[in-house]
Amino acid sequence: MSDSNKTSLFSFLIVISMIIWGGSWVSAKAIANTLPSETLVFWRLFITSISFIPILLFWKEPLKISKSALVYSIFGSLSLGLYLYLFFKALIYGFAGAAGVLVTTMIPLSTFILSIFFFNRKVSAKDFAGLILGIAGGCILLNIWTVNSNNVFITGNIYFLFCAVFWALLTIFSQKAGNLVSPLIFSLFVNVFCSVLFFFIALPHGILTVFEQGSLFWLNMIYLSVISSTFATTVYFFASSRLSSFKASSFVFMVPSSAVILSWYFLDEQPRTSTITGGVIAITAVYLINMRG
Repeated sequence: MSDSNKTSLFSFLIVISMIIWGGSWVSAKAIANTLPSETLVFWRLFITSISFIPILLFWKEPLKISKSALVYSIFGSLSLGLYLYLFFKALIYGFAGAAGVLVTTMIPLSTFILSIFFFNRKVSAKDFAGLILGIAGGCILLNIWTVNSNNVFITGNIYFLFCAVFWALLTIFSQKAGNLVSPLIFSLFVNVFCSVLFFFIALPHGILTVFEQGSLFWLNMIYLSVISSTFATTVYFFASSRLSSFKASSFVFMVPSSAVILSWYFLDEQPRTSTITGGVIAITAVYLINMRG
């Protein structure tokens, strides 16, 4: 296969991954009300951990991890657990499409802000302009003019905002561990540690009640755990290693639009003007920050 054909194939695979990630908001919304969030988090993590096994066997990845990487994995698992808990909790109240736009655009902006402290990143005039745009886009997405002490938690938007922060922390810990362990091994340890933690957290809420659910529930859970968390993430990492990191990361801009379109189609959620406007501004901000030069 020629280099151009390989590039086209990897680009296609990343596009599929982005659509799958966008669909995860729809799938999670469909089951968010079925069981306690603690139980949903445990089963998503547990199934994801199990589904990593054939991938590790295929790539013949040794289960080796240094002490430093292990520490980052533990902190990463705490960040992932808090992210997933708020993820399901927020979808009880909020819209999947709006959430997909808010979280996926706020993650890179939150990561950028945190990287200033964790990596002493220099802030250029371009970065500062992007940050101001990002804050403006975030305020529009949050409908900040309607927020007050009585409704701040009702829409779920404040939970979604914290989701972005905790995923940004997970990204930081992943970057810290990047030179110490492969992304697959890091992901495995993070998911295993987090599933053990949430086993004890979910225990009082009824872990086995999940087996009382029907086939639709399990289809969505498998989608979230295997197709989205394991398959799409692995494909993204694999394809990213064959493309430039800048080109690969640019595909992430497809996630907000796919989340809005899929939630519109499957959940009949009408896209709001504030979601589209804020999303476009936030995406522009992320592109500006990540733009070379």
